[in-house]
Amino acid sequence: MFKHLYLLFLTAALFSCTNKKETLDVEPINDYVTLQVGKSITYRLDSTVFTFNGTRIETHKYQVRHTVLKEVTDDGQKSFMIQRLLNNETATGSWVNNGTYLVTLHENKIEVITDNLRVIALQSPLRKGFSWKGNGQLPFAPYKQLFDFSLIGYDMNSWNFSYTDFGDETIEGQSYKSVWTVAQNNEVLNMPPTANTEFATKEVSIEKYAKGIGLVYKDYQMYEYQKGTSAFYMGFGITMWMISHN
Repeated sequence: MFKHLYLLFLTAALFSCTNKKETLDVEPINDYVTLQVGKSITYRLDSTVFTFNGTRIETHKYQVRHTVLKEVTDDGQKSFMIQRLLNNETATGSWVNNGTYLVTLHENKIEVITDNLRVIALQSPLRKGFSWKGNGQLPFAPYKQLFDFSLIGYDMNSWNFSYTDFGDETIEGQSYKSVWTVAQNNEVLNMPPTANTEFATKEVSIEKYAKGIGLVYKDYQMYEYQKGTSAFYMGFGITMWMISHN
């Protein structure tokens, strides 16, 4: 009798366990890249460039407007074509075309395609600590044709993107609610260089996305320093933050 009761209890326990499902409250990633034709976001953009054969550091300041031109398809997936327009720091000049790119919406990821280079900017689930190979589809050394890097820019396709922070933030005087920070890479060596530094590198990439708006901040630094017979820098840097949107 005891044996039968024990088996009955065990069977019931196993049955109840197999019917329990873990439910996760996960936000849809499309809430953080809201796209529709006519929507635009204007950013302040500070561009770090190295002039005079890499011996001088300059910061060039602009405004750049990203506007959704039209809805298209990307290998059967819903996608949007975005146009970049560039102006001076105070937007008192003419808006000049600065190219286009695509943003493709998938059920579990958001892809950004620029010059046929595809990056997974956001990936489900939106959860702190979750990581993915955002540059996994990039070729080896994607900047090879632009810069003759010696120390950086080669293994970008192995970068681990991850959600590091979430919450309300104030960026350059603008307050946002529900902001996800995506740390794409953070490798700094010997920066800033000193008089005794032989070489230094900086490969830093961070993006922030606000719910109901989209990208509100980006910091992308890709450059190296070498002393050699004459010290010089090579590469570029971009820091941009939203100043308005419709």
